[in-house]
Amino acid sequence: MKENDKLCLGTVKLGIPDYGFSSKKIDDNFDRLNFLNQVGFLGINKFDTSSRYGESESVLGKYISQTTNNNFISSKIDSLIPNRTDTCKTMLKGVRASLEKLNLKKLDICYLHQNEITIISDPYVHDGIRKLKEDGLISKIGVSVYNFEECEYAIECGIFDYIQIPLNIFDISFYNRFIKNNSLPVRFVARSLLLQGILVNREQILKRISSGKEILKYLLKLDFIAKENNISTIEMALRFVYTLENIDHYIIGTTSIQNLKLNKQYFQKKLPADIFKLIYELASQPKSWSNPRTW
Repeated sequence: MKENDKLCLGTVKLGIPDYGFSSKKIDDNFDRLNFLNQVGFLGINKFDTSSRYGESESVLGKYISQTTNNNFISSKIDSLIPNRTDTCKTMLKGVRASLEKLNLKKLDICYLHQNEITIISDPYVHDGIRKLKEDGLISKIGVSVYNFEECEYAIECGIFDYIQIPLNIFDISFYNRFIKNNSLPVRFVARSLLLQGILVNREQILKRISSGKEILKYLLKLDFIAKENNISTIEMALRFVYTLENIDHYIIGTTSIQNLKLNKQYFQKKLPADIFKLIYELASQPKSWSNPRTW
């Protein structure tokens, strides 16, 4: 698969500019539509959005309405409550609202934005998923998970087509457990490639994360390996995840065209085997701080 087919723009920062550990705040004059046009010119036509991302869906919808590109769009269902008989109606209403904002008739992937077992295993939610597919509002259903129990259920229940997992130079525990030798019918999508930007934006780590000292210690190890191999830490990190196999596509959250151009370059340059092995061993070690939900 070509790099353009593997790279997906995460649009959260189009609606929530200060999301994550961003060192560059979006200027009030930032032209979001022009940015998306430039993304399209790069050949990237996969987009991940959500009603939870501020005006992200509406901005993306304006772009979709004026482009002839064959876009692949995923959005998400939110605000579900377990064991509610009106869940199906809520899901249909939410997806239709997203489709209207996006100027679409159907979502390529619809994710559940809630990962709790009580939601993803709810029979009323499953009924809603089937209804969304029957009505032609979605092509595939997905779920974004944060722990092994959620991932195991999503795989085994036979309901979900796509599973989003965190995958980065800090933590490949999901990869080792579920994907490395994958022969499963589900497809895996990688998110949090830079763990919300802490790899490059380190100024606030100690202030905002209780395990900040441990994180900075790990970052110094990565810096040392990168310097020894005459490569930047961020390039090493991205080339590492792009070297991993059995990933359907990677979600990149950025509002920088330069960052997207670099990602395209890095995707084409797999990490040398010796560096890959070293990083693989580090990333495989358990870390209590690698889940942002514990911050």
